[in-house]
Amino acid sequence: METILNQVFWIWVPLTLLPVWLRIAIVTYVLIILARPIIFLLLPKLIEWASILVKKAVEYLSYPLMVFFHKFLSKRRSNGDHRIPYWLEAGEDLCAVLLKSFERLEDLSKRRTRNKARIKKMVRLVAFSLAILLPLAIVNNPTTSYSKTWIDFETWVTKEKVQKELGYDLTKLQANVKGKFEEVSSKVNPKTLKLKEKYQEGGNIRETPSLNGNIVDDIKQGETITYLEEEQTDNQGIRWLKVETPNGKTGWISDKIVE
Repeated sequence: METILNQVFWIWVPLTLLPVWLRIAIVTYVLIILARPIIFLLLPKLIEWASILVKKAVEYLSYPLMVFFHKFLSKRRSNGDHRIPYWLEAGEDLCAVLLKSFERLEDLSKRRTRNKARIKKMVRLVAFSLAILLPLAIVNNPTTSYSKTWIDFETWVTKEKVQKELGYDLTKLQANVKGKFEEVSSKVNPKTLKLKEKYQEGGNIRETPSLNGNIVDDIKQGETITYLEEEQTDNQGIRWLKVETPNGKTGWISDKIVE
């Protein structure tokens, strides 16, 4: 059984690649939907039993109260006073309403077949609403108790279950996916660089990330080159960016002269 439960945590692996708000929404919705059978089976019975217990309690408590009312009215009538006090009528009406209400609630709890579709729809609506509201609350209020509860849960699943028990390195997966995403993003929306204004004479693009590298091309004021999302720092502390010119040549340029 424990092995089977551990396999369930493999589902968490693809979820970690999603934004945190989407993870919260999915987990919230799924948990509520999975709890729906419990709601169908357990909740009606709990309501039925509670209705019976409360109804019996009202009956036992109302009996001595009715005896008191009867004796009180008998004494008033023997003294020639046939009026019924309003508080006595209100007490009798209250007991009658309570008994009738709990009888009605007990009857409704037994009609599970008739109310099944309505309950399903209500549970789905609650699950969908919480799947929207809870991520917003957690993301916008990271210091609250429910936000800390989510962080503790996420840490437990990630470190204790997936990484320790299943032996799967999520950080490596996330890094690989992030790298692929940035690679695709750079091709779809390439970042361009241009010379800073003070370098009016232009700048050199070198074959290697070093001042000793051969010059393969140059860039003039007003021209742009594409940044290839790769950089290196030489032994002099100069940071070099890998770039591609409009004519297809690749090389390295110092980050000090471009923006």
